[in-house]
Amino acid sequence: MSELDHASDPVVGASSRRDLFKLAGAGVGLAAAAALPLVPATAFAATPRFRLGEPEPAFILDPDVLYMNIGTTGSTPKYILKQFNDDNREVATNPTQSFGGVTPFRTLAAPGFGAELEEFVISYNTTDGMNKILAGVELNSGDEIITTNHEHPGGNGPMNLLLQRRGVKITRVNLPVGNNQKAQDYVDLFKAAITNKTKAFVFSAPTYLTGTMLPYKRLAKLAQKNGIMTIVDGAHATGMFNLDFQQTGIDFWGCSGHKWQCGPGGTGVLYIRNRVTKANPLPLFNFWPTNTNNSTLIEPRTNANAETYNIGTAVQSIGNPNYPMLKAFAECCTFWDSIGRGVIEKHDLTLSLYLKQKIASVWSVDNLYSPKDDPELLSALTSFSPFHTSSASVALGQAATDETAQSTTFVTRMREEYGIVIRNTAVPVIGSPAPHHPMRISTHLFHSARDVDRLVRSMKDLASRMDAGA
Repeated sequence: MSELDHASDPVVGASSRRDLFKLAGAGVGLAAAAALPLVPATAFAATPRFRLGEPEPAFILDPDVLYMNIGTTGSTPKYILKQFNDDNREVATNPTQSFGGVTPFRTLAAPGFGAELEEFVISYNTTDGMNKILAGVELNSGDEIITTNHEHPGGNGPMNLLLQRRGVKITRVNLPVGNNQKAQDYVDLFKAAITNKTKAFVFSAPTYLTGTMLPYKRLAKLAQKNGIMTIVDGAHATGMFNLDFQQTGIDFWGCSGHKWQCGPGGTGVLYIRNRVTKANPLPLFNFWPTNTNNSTLIEPRTNANAETYNIGTAVQSIGNPNYPMLKAFAECCTFWDSIGRGVIEKHDLTLSLYLKQKIASVWSVDNLYSPKDDPELLSALTSFSPFHTSSASVALGQAATDETAQSTTFVTRMREEYGIVIRNTAVPVIGSPAPHHPMRISTHLFHSARDVDRLVRSMKDLASRMDAGA
């Protein structure tokens, strides 16, 4: 059982990140975060297979390896893997087996994300979703997208295609790194970049490079005031955060199913706003299901709080899918729902805050590339360097080569010598000629404070050895 769990605590629902900070006593030291109760035993009454902070018996992660790279890919629960295997065998035996078709799987998964069925698509990963979104929205020559310099290739690829094929202008705002930042900073950056040609905001929440959770609700409000559509790369949001897509005010979300949601590889979530709501009163933006085998004439979309037509089904329909894979993904979603997405969010973010505070204590707060003090920017991804601060300037040439090699060696040795899997990223830093290569660490539902303690001890030891030339 996680050392942070206390059976006497009330069940945690969709608690806000600000409540988390009040409980943790952010900024008053490690003891507050380490003592923070997470969830009680009663929270798992409906889920006897699993307790937070314990990989067994729900997951088959290698017990000899501490896996902290969920940001790359997660681990599908054991009982779902067994059913997935059985279902694949069933299809091999009876090739016409469809398990009722894709609609029942979408019906199971959509409510957990605060979406109606007609807005919800089980995609094949974030890149698939982002490509479908950016190919389907109406952007033409001279129109402008405002995005950031911290985007993933899954979003940059289709944006570059719009630039090259249609003449859409791409404007990038340079994002801050480190702890010295506030949510309002991002609103100010995007607001300053708006022109009369701006048609879309495209940004990640959280970013894959530093784990900064961009304040999507604030950015959605800014966009709505200016008649701008919002498109979010949420690869690291689904399965980590307790999202209610309709209440976010965002028009389109392209998300992963195999990372924090721990579904099979080749699964994702695509949300297409299909109603006018209080959270987003703008008329629906034109969207064309460009990747579909649905030959029905697409009708104009209405601007009322009711579906026009089932646009999700039109986008979902692309021929014969992998039914067992989609079924397994839906089962992962209902498993998360049974634990409680608010419970998982609180667990993940609390461990992340605990890790960030330990890094600030053992190294310095300046070694963090992720923010820790503004709860609105917090995610369960932590980015930091054990060798230099986030404000350091890395020169081009040999200095950049050496910094990259040092970072890569650290990741390799953590796995080979300490049995801990993390990764590094290449982060553009304002004022630095070359990108930095900090570590990126994921804390998820099968991790405990003991895991964080082991990680920090191991990283401190390895950094000291490498500094000494060992």
